[in-house]
Amino acid sequence: MTVGLIALLSGTITTGVAQPSIRAFLVFCNGYPAEAGGINSSVTTDSYIVKSLLRDNISEQAWGVTLEITEVEGEEATADNVMKRFEEFSREVSPDDTVYIHYSGHGVIPDPTANEQFLQFCDLEARSRAEWAGKIENLPARLKILITDCCSSYPVRELAEGPEEVNPWNSFYYLFRLHEGFVNITAASPGQDAFGTERGGFLTVNLASDMQRYKSWDKVFQRTQTRVLQETSDEIRSLGDPALQPQRPLAYSLASPSFDERNPDASVPRTVKFIIPDSDTRIIGEDELMGMTLHQLYFARNEIVARHGFDFSTPLLNYYFGDRFWYERKEGEKNPRLSDVEEANIDAIVKVEKQKGGPFAPHGNVVITGLDIGVDTVPDLFPYSSSEPLSRVAVQNLSLRDLSIARNEIFARHGYPFKSRELQEFFGRKPYYVREASATDPSLSAVEEQNLWLIRKIERLKGGPYKWE
Repeated sequence: MTVGLIALLSGTITTGVAQPSIRAFLVFCNGYPAEAGGINSSVTTDSYIVKSLLRDNISEQAWGVTLEITEVEGEEATADNVMKRFEEFSREVSPDDTVYIHYSGHGVIPDPTANEQFLQFCDLEARSRAEWAGKIENLPARLKILITDCCSSYPVRELAEGPEEVNPWNSFYYLFRLHEGFVNITAASPGQDAFGTERGGFLTVNLASDMQRYKSWDKVFQRTQTRVLQETSDEIRSLGDPALQPQRPLAYSLASPSFDERNPDASVPRTVKFIIPDSDTRIIGEDELMGMTLHQLYFARNEIVARHGFDFSTPLLNYYFGDRFWYERKEGEKNPRLSDVEEANIDAIVKVEKQKGGPFAPHGNVVITGLDIGVDTVPDLFPYSSSEPLSRVAVQNLSLRDLSIARNEIFARHGYPFKSRELQEFFGRKPYYVREASATDPSLSAVEEQNLWLIRKIERLKGGPYKWE
């Protein structure tokens, strides 16, 4: 049985003294011994989903918070070590913090009559979920979130997680900073199995998407619960196993919004609509940029020219900045006059992007000075897709052709012998591509497998894949 546990731990704010924190405690039990290790790959995928979700969508500068992540993973995720690390973690929590805890691993119910669930760690020792939930609820934080995703049976089913586009810039601040109380969600009601695949648990995958769509925990859970129940009902019918029950996620409690739901934006500081709110007036240090993801750096670089009304031609940038209240597009504006501070900050961001394996260039363009510059041999759309997880928001607006290119970039790095003449010519211009006739079934990393799954899912939603000659 697999358990994915997400809990939001809330940090402190002392006016004029310290910023509030978003404190995450992440436990990924992907180091089980052979007899219990069938879920290790699924837990690893959960770790990609959760860590990317936090790092890509929480902007420390814009939110006025610090993001603190504690990870316990693999063979270190023993029962005693996890609880010891959690006690250390708990001592840092303050009243205005948000606390996020995620546990992914086995879940067991030793005594069904007791109606209590236990978490089973990598040393196969178990601890009471209810007892841990009680400790989390009692933390001195304004918001705590606990989500458990238990018991994976590995059907082959592709998880839908909804066809709607995700827009985390409109939801994450509300979910993490504008709620109070305790979100306590488990993947399945007492006595039920929870389903999953090697691409993650049904609850974790669906919840991660709905957190990027909705502003209230009530709505997030409602949509996730409905979809998980429907998906598992469909799966059980296809398996024809009368002993299985559909998985119905259960919320023991949900936090209350602390914003006016009739006018939610009134509670959001202006700075939240930026990645780096003062990048037009302050020189940004390289050390500050190193803590950001390539996803965030891409938007931070382009928001410098967006302040001047830059006319973007890239779908992702149009989607992103079209939702910023401060962005006023000037038709045909491709060469805005930038200050020395802005020029220096763009140069600094580009330098860090290159150090991190970027930049990525959605829609076949490379953005170096904030301007879309076409070149004869364009860089990869996602040069880091063999080492870092992609986010749905980064790929959902690509055309079918570009989705196919992004997918085949991963195979090209392994020397895949493309049959398509167009793909042979396209990747033949890439300096790294060396065709290997025997590389028809390359050995892919877990990150690459996850990114291929994401791209193929978007292709399916768009009616693809693209057909090459």
